[in-house]
Amino acid sequence: MTRAPAPGRPAADVDVRRWIRRRRIAAEGRVDVGTVYLVFLAVLMAVALVGESVAAVVWPRQPPSTGPSATVVVGAVAALAAFFVVLRQLGPLAISRSDATWLLPAPVSRRLLLTPALALTTGAALVLGGATGLAVAGHLAARPAGPGVLAGAVTTGGAAAIIVALVALYCQQRPTTARVADGAGVAVGVGCLLVAAGFQMFGTYRLPRGWAPPAAAQLALGCLALAAALGAVLAARRRLDRWPTAPIAEAAVNAGAYADVVYAVEPSFLAELSARRFWRRRTGIRTTRLVAHRRLPPLVAQDLLMVRRKAGRLWWLAGGAALPTLLADGPGWLAMGVLLVGALAAAGLTGESTHSDAANPALLRLLGVTGRWVTVQRLAVPAVIGACWGALALGGLQVAGELDGPWWALGLAAGPAVAAGAFQRARASAASIGTILIDTPLGAFPAGVLLWLVNGIDVLAVLTLPVSIGLLTARAPEVLGWPWVLAQAASSLLGCLILIKRSATTTSKL
Repeated sequence: MTRAPAPGRPAADVDVRRWIRRRRIAAEGRVDVGTVYLVFLAVLMAVALVGESVAAVVWPRQPPSTGPSATVVVGAVAALAAFFVVLRQLGPLAISRSDATWLLPAPVSRRLLLTPALALTTGAALVLGGATGLAVAGHLAARPAGPGVLAGAVTTGGAAAIIVALVALYCQQRPTTARVADGAGVAVGVGCLLVAAGFQMFGTYRLPRGWAPPAAAQLALGCLALAAALGAVLAARRRLDRWPTAPIAEAAVNAGAYADVVYAVEPSFLAELSARRFWRRRTGIRTTRLVAHRRLPPLVAQDLLMVRRKAGRLWWLAGGAALPTLLADGPGWLAMGVLLVGALAAAGLTGESTHSDAANPALLRLLGVTGRWVTVQRLAVPAVIGACWGALALGGLQVAGELDGPWWALGLAAGPAVAAGAFQRARASAASIGTILIDTPLGAFPAGVLLWLVNGIDVLAVLTLPVSIGLLTARAPEVLGWPWVLAQAASSLLGCLILIKRSATTTSKL
């Protein structure tokens, strides 16, 4: 029997947490030994498969013989900017939905409630920052590198990542500052990608030989910065009792949605969650006469209006166009995969409207247009965006000297094919779990999720065969001929015609 507190005497925070922990253990049980074994086996398999490759990327055997390059530093800053964006998407302080429902409004210590989340964020920052600092030292430090250099790089990177996490914590409780910080984070990340691509095209900037302090001084500075960052984390923990409720509740909803994606194996939840969060945060929307413009078809005008509303994401697309140039020194299949996936993401900027058409065709019936005409209008704007992105990405490779020939024209010709793949992917609904299960060491995995993930990518891979074959075979000094461009244009046109032909003759069949 559980002893209840006397009336009028509030229970202590420790007793409340202990009572909740006991009830959870009684309902769910303790951690299963089999689950621990499967997780440990999965980690060992990942280390065995990709551990050597990741170690070679983080710590190559020999640094560049031409001297330390500034590209590594720029890449580290881009990684920290991406970490900030991820933290802003997750909270960064997030609790479970049950705790947000029952404990957040209860008279319990908010400091004890949020301390596990703060510790998790700090630990993730330490791991990411340490790995980033180690990668920077691996590409810049001379060989052999002593333990002082390694420790200094790890502590400095960890301190920088914790500072980024503290900025994200500060933004979570101040929405006005968060808008400015989010824009700054996106600008820093995109700017670093563009600068790194510029180094790849026009020659990188070499750091002077004596740019790094001695190992002892670097270790002392790193330890001092790490101690100051951890002290700031402790100071933030003391102020957790004064945190507002709304940001924590919103972070709990987002964390619960991500947990649902993992538990239900339903990745389509993420797209819906992203759309809801975007439009919920969108304020100050003004009316426009674009939709009422007589010279523009209504659905094309709607897609243009969506591009205008999501203009901030165009900066990420512009920065992403530099990724194939940054990966030009790697294997051809890597640059090809990044190019195709990036083009598909760029053309999917207006995919929300196509998904709405498939989910609610009754609105299209009111327009009195056929399904084929709907498909033609929905392909127009994504084709232009995909063509521009492909031209920028392949043009960057051409300027960098990795490719020779009219590659920018090949990117333009691939635009309709990219739009067809994005259209096919946007029409997909939730993943089907009624298909054959695939046995893995972590349990059975529904094949329907894999089919949902590759939906649209398969169409794009077939329609962009000239681009793929050209990237794998027509490397410099061989020159790409115009027949490749004509072949890609014919493939794109054929794919769009087949998609339009297969579309329903009326919107009732959409």
